Amino acid sequence: MFFLIAGVQPKIRTLEDGPQRCPRCGLHQAYRQRVDHYLSLFFVPLIRVKTGDAYLFCRHCQKPVGHFPQGDGTVWRTQCSRCGGDLKHEYTYCPHCGQRL
Repeated sequence: MFFLIAGVQPKIRTLEDGPQRCPRCGLHQAYRQRVDHYLSLFFVPLIRVKTGDAYLFCRHCQKPVGHFPQGDGTVWRTQCSRCGGDLKHEYTYCPHCGQRL
């Protein structure tokens, strides 16, 4: 009798070594990360089947604080705490609901 344990599992990858400034807390604890999905055999990741979008994760806040649009890794966006709309970091007010940021 032979058992085969296989599946797809996520794996978080840190894309840069140096930290960036977190837009929420202001500390240099934010790192650019990405969640890739791998085909696994016996819980060992073998082949990447899907590449995720990059996002900014703050180790101090312990949550994602922004994401990077496709093709441009230098401009990050955040989400409005009131309506969840996408924002650029230079905005003072949310263009979707008008909340002051």
